[in-house]
Amino acid sequence: MIECQNCGSQGDQKFCPNCGQVLEYKRINLPHLVHEVTHTFWHLEKGFLFTLKELAVSPGIMQKKYLSGLRLHYQKPFPLFAISGTIGALCLYLIYKNAANTDQFFYKHYYFLVQATMLPLYALITYLLFKSPQLYYAEALVLNVYMVGFMSIMIIPINVLSFFLPNGVISLIEVIFLLGYNIWTYLNFFSNKAGWWVVVKSIASIIISYLLFNYASRLVMEWFM
Repeated sequence: MIECQNCGSQGDQKFCPNCGQVLEYKRINLPHLVHEVTHTFWHLEKGFLFTLKELAVSPGIMQKKYLSGLRLHYQKPFPLFAISGTIGALCLYLIYKNAANTDQFFYKHYYFLVQATMLPLYALITYLLFKSPQLYYAEALVLNVYMVGFMSIMIIPINVLSFFLPNGVISLIEVIFLLGYNIWTYLNFFSNKAGWWVVVKSIASIIISYLLFNYASRLVMEWFM
């Protein structure tokens, strides 16, 4: 029997039966660190990148699978949002770091901050508009976290076009993409509902979210200015 260094319980398996920590204690050496780093990147490849691929080809369906209990191969929603949001924020900063101090400058630099703050409201809008006994608020939150996480990655190539196109065109492309992706996601997620019903409520959700996002962005701009 091996005593767990974490909780003091004993077991003869690989993991502690009480807390789940590995029972066999080993000192940390260079090969151990190499293994940890390799495992981290392997996990990201198998979880993070796989989840992004699923969100790209089957949005809404992927979230339904996750909420139904098929979660082993998917990156959890909030870690995915944290990773993709950080990547998106860094890329937007690099793209617009030399931009003039305009509304566009503040919008791009504080995009992730505003989106993170708005997520509970996005979920509430979805929950109220698509209200159903089968949809909990927490599930609506998961749906939106995955959507915003994926879109935080996809706005990067769109904004790279700012080196060649005016800001007005970039904003239009963003709106078209966000509108299309949201409708596609909702159509897949609420596939048991009439298509026209889902499209109408999707557009209403996007309009309300867009107005609230602009309002929140304005508050952030005024605060930092």
